[in-house]
Amino acid sequence: MEISENFVPVTKECVELEELDDSCILYDTEKEEVYSLNSTAASAWICCDGKHSIKEIADVVEKCFKPKSKPVLRDIIQIIKDFSKKGLLSP
Repeated sequence: MEISENFVPVTKECVELEELDDSCILYDTEKEEVYSLNSTAASAWICCDGKHSIKEIADVVEKCFKPKSKPVLRDIIQIIKDFSKKGLLSP
């Protein structure tokens, strides 16, 4: 799947979210698999609601975490690609 900054990701309904302090746990009820997300990936996941483009998600993460380096968009694209490879996003 080609993912650009204009791509709007949507999570699959079969994935349940449990929010922790700065991270979260995802449970794919179809595959019975569990994933632990750090705070950046958790923020990205929460924005995968079909309303935010990759660029908008990167902007949210940048505002929340004020990273010292600026490859936020590149990192978010990689995180979304990882979600997709794991089958956590709707096609």
